[in-house]
Amino acid sequence: MASVFVIKGKMEMPMEWYSREMGSEFNWEFDNIMQSHHIGDVYIKECEDSVSFEDLSENEFFGWETASWLALAGGKELIYGYYSQDSCSAEFVHIRNGECIRDYRVYDFEVDTDEGTSPEFDGWTDVAQYVDEKLL
Repeated sequence: MASVFVIKGKMEMPMEWYSREMGSEFNWEFDNIMQSHHIGDVYIKECEDSVSFEDLSENEFFGWETASWLALAGGKELIYGYYSQDSCSAEFVHIRNGECIRDYRVYDFEVDTDEGTSPEFDGWTDVAQYVDEKLL
C-alpha cells in the first residue's frame, strides 16, 4: 500500500513549501532508519529532478478532489498515486501546466473516474504497479 505525490523539477526549500501549503508550521524530524525528514507519517525524499512526499498512514492525501491537487500544484507538475490492496482501490492524478491531464480513481474494483489517457490503467493493480515502479 502506498500514498505519495511527487513534484517534478527543482524545488527550493520543499519542507517549508509543504508546511506553507498545508497551512501550518511543522517541526520536521529526521528518521535515522528511513534516512529522511518527516512530519508524523509524511516523509520527504529529495532527488535532483523531483521531490516526493510519501504518506505512510495513507490518510493524508486520500480522497482529495482534483481541484485540491490543482491548487497544491500551483503551476508545477505534480503526480499523485495511492493504492490499497486491502480495498482494491486506487487513485492517480497527474497535473501539468495548470491542467489535470490524468485523473483515474477506482474504489472496490469499480472505476469512479477515468479522465485522460496516459498512462493507461485497467484497474487498481495497474496504478499500484505504476506507483511502485515510478513514484516510490
